[in-house]
Amino acid sequence: LAILILLPKGATVYILGGPVALNSGIDAELQNLGFNTQRISGDTQYGTAVAIAQAMGNPSTVFEATGTSFADALSAVPAAIATGGAILLTNGSTQNSETAAYLQAHPPKNRYAIGGPQAAAGADPSATPVYGADLYGTSAAVASQFFPKPANLGFATGNGFADALGGGPFMGVAGTVGPMLLVAPNAPLPQSIANYVSATKSSVTQAFLFGGAGAVGDDVVQAVEAIG
Repeated sequence: LAILILLPKGATVYILGGPVALNSGIDAELQNLGFNTQRISGDTQYGTAVAIAQAMGNPSTVFEATGTSFADALSAVPAAIATGGAILLTNGSTQNSETAAYLQAHPPKNRYAIGGPQAAAGADPSATPVYGADLYGTSAAVASQFFPKPANLGFATGNGFADALGGGPFMGVAGTVGPMLLVAPNAPLPQSIANYVSATKSSVTQAFLFGGAGAVGDDVVQAVEAIG
């Protein structure tokens, strides 16, 4: 298991989600390998997000993103890490009751809605809206807002969640901090992404692409390299 390489025995592994999402046998298996486990969950994905925010100590910065699709939340991950913020979920353009109750009980100092009027910005008009015309534009808008002069860029397909989910925390680690930019599987680059890459090329020293050629084609790599 990769976790045996990444973590020393005795370290804590956080299991996010209830037994329907992640079978309770996972806890026992990890404990048998010598790890401590802490499961954080709610009755739904919305409740789990709230439980995670509570476990973080109710951060003063909150990012809201729709829980009915994955792209906006994934674009927010590096920014949330960089600001020490939590990600809460809305039910599309309608505020979820668990999220609303948490925000009323723990009003954050900084509150961002990642996604437009049909997504989180519609659910919470009081939050600072950060979005573009589509999922790629929202990814670029988050990058522009929180990483105006990045040293690092991350790229992953916007057609699936797995690669960006795995790469998001990497883009929040010291030494590789930077935005997670969502792209199509093949060139050309979405114009919003191309514009951001062009505007920041003077500060960028390295870029990371998450996923194989089937997820993000070599022509996408070439398009990024051609910009600078």
